[in-house]
Amino acid sequence: MGILSAIIIGALLIYGILVTPTRQPYRDALAQYENVGRANATLTAAGASLNASKASGEEFEKNIQTAQKALVSLEKENEALAKKDVLKEGEGKAKYDAYNAKLQEYITYNENILASMLIVRPVLFECNKGMTDITDGPESIVAIRSCSAELAKLEGITDADYKVLVISFQDDYDNLADILEQMAAEKAANGENSAQYKAFASQRDEALEQLSTTSSEFSKSVQQHRNQILTTDTEKVLGDYLKDNSRIF
Repeated sequence: MGILSAIIIGALLIYGILVTPTRQPYRDALAQYENVGRANATLTAAGASLNASKASGEEFEKNIQTAQKALVSLEKENEALAKKDVLKEGEGKAKYDAYNAKLQEYITYNENILASMLIVRPVLFECNKGMTDITDGPESIVAIRSCSAELAKLEGITDADYKVLVISFQDDYDNLADILEQMAAEKAANGENSAQYKAFASQRDEALEQLSTTSSEFSKSVQQHRNQILTTDTEKVLGDYLKDNSRIF
């Protein structure tokens, strides 16, 4: 090894020894920042399990509890990140504050989604089970009216999309029940082969299709709102800041 090379390596080692202590607080903050990211990944995975439409009531409640615990964990990890000294003043604080503002919006959104889902899903689950064999008989009509009535009783729905969904399904169920009652009356008066009965049957099919459309529009709206909340560069900006200041060379 040449003298010049030895001098350079020695200088770098000395630089590393002198600089490392000043970088360590950023490394600690970066490690905690990554903990927040892992907690969010756990929440995302837990949330995905809630989309299982055939889950039993017990399975659904278990999945909700898992998601709620993941959300609490995310909040705690972020609280720990906020306590890092390098994020309490100056540029670090400015970047963390921007990141935290969006994260709080995201946390509130998920709290509202989980709370609303816990209220709405059990009713819709029972209603959907009753929609497998729709007729113009009194049992179907009563069941559909009951679904609308049960939805009307729901209170405390905090998520905007779930509020719209509940109101829309009430209207859809009432409309379907009206059509089925007209079908039943027409069948009793003129039989199933009458032109009017066939017209009502066509309206029934359209009403059933509307239930599917309402569900699809709800899913689309939820995804759009979720994307709006997730579309931000504050997370990347904070991560890049911590990574840049963690480097020795």
